[in-house]
Amino acid sequence: MSAAAPVPATPLDFSRWRYRFGYRNLARWMARYHGMRVTGAPLRGPCIYVTHHGAGYLNVDLALAVYFIAWRDWWEAEGPPPNLRIAAAVGNPLERAIPGLAGIKRDAGLIDPSERSCLQALEAGHQLLITPGGHREASPRSRHYRLRWDNRYGFARLAVRTGLPIVPLATVGGYAAYPGFAIGRLSFWSPLPLPARLDLAIGAPMAVPHDPERWRDPEVVHPVQQRARAATQALYDDLLSRRRRRP
Repeated sequence: MSAAAPVPATPLDFSRWRYRFGYRNLARWMARYHGMRVTGAPLRGPCIYVTHHGAGYLNVDLALAVYFIAWRDWWEAEGPPPNLRIAAAVGNPLERAIPGLAGIKRDAGLIDPSERSCLQALEAGHQLLITPGGHREASPRSRHYRLRWDNRYGFARLAVRTGLPIVPLATVGGYAAYPGFAIGRLSFWSPLPLPARLDLAIGAPMAVPHDPERWRDPEVVHPVQQRARAATQALYDDLLSRRRRRP
């Protein structure tokens, strides 16, 4: 997570037809196609979700996780509008290759992953989804879901600065639904989804000490990062174990 200048989050206009008649129908269909199962309940107030990066060119596994934790209640039960922002790199080659993809990502609530932009979103009352491993985990070699969060402390600094809870999130099955292979640093994924099941587990919120004066102090931040990493890895390990026992 960099300290670059923030890029203001684009306001989400939920009155546009494409939310209810485009994205909602697509999310419903993809969730049914993958037989997605969900355990745990999303948090309603501001928080920081942390998870593995996910699989495939478009990270459909993470997109469906976002649907279940932030969008489904609004669409299906007329709940409050989604209040989730997703920290992710923008302007990558895939966006330039697929017309309209950059706009779809903005509609989904993506913001740039700079520390200042993320802090700005949290202070505005948004929830935030972060994949601390980032491109370290964006490879078919990451199919075993081992978190690669060494030296990734940005999310923990944000949590200490704001006092918001960290919520572990685990989504498993993307590597079966979108198989791929890697050659050197290049990754190649199936562009078409296989009918593999996806599972989502939402962990218990982890309380974080609110210490705005020491939010950059390693003695405060490192234990928070280590606890969050251990809790998230344990959630993945448990979900993988349950999938093996119950195909």
